[in-house]
Amino acid sequence: MNKAFFLDRDGTLNVDYNYVHKPEEWTWCDGAMKALQWMQKHQYKIIVVTNQSGIARGRYSEQDVQALHRWVDKKLAKQDLYIDDWYYAPHHPEHDPDKEYASEDRKPGTGMFKKAAAKHDIDFNKSYMAGDKITDLKPAIELNITPFFIRSRHEPNQDKQWLSDHNISAFDNIGQVITTLNR
Repeated sequence: MNKAFFLDRDGTLNVDYNYVHKPEEWTWCDGAMKALQWMQKHQYKIIVVTNQSGIARGRYSEQDVQALHRWVDKKLAKQDLYIDDWYYAPHHPEHDPDKEYASEDRKPGTGMFKKAAAKHDIDFNKSYMAGDKITDLKPAIELNITPFFIRSRHEPNQDKQWLSDHNISAFDNIGQVITTLNR
């Protein structure tokens, strides 16, 4: 079985400017490239799991998200880096309530994680998850994945008591997580 590093996208890999969906809007978070290098060197499957409610809100399309992910893949390939898989949840219950979709796919649901585990033969017990919202980390707790909280513009709205109750460490960026794992 493989170990994986699950990553939220906006606020963890790239700066969350709100509904990022074009290459010109993409800015890597501090430490993200270094972290991806470390993950790849240590043979983690790198899996991005991201809620993309901008699709349900009509701000952009699924094709826009897919094109952005292909663009990121091409940029990474130039540095011999790669993301093993991208999973995104295009729906939002308040913005497309009549649409048929698997509610477990949208975080805090576990659907994207379970699909990745089945496809990539992932052992959750040997895996990590980094995200900037509690909704990113709840699936990790449920699936016995070690979670890390990344501080972002969303931090003031997150339940600090929940993080404390689950003994989840907070970091300024994903690069700091890797520094901690290297100790």
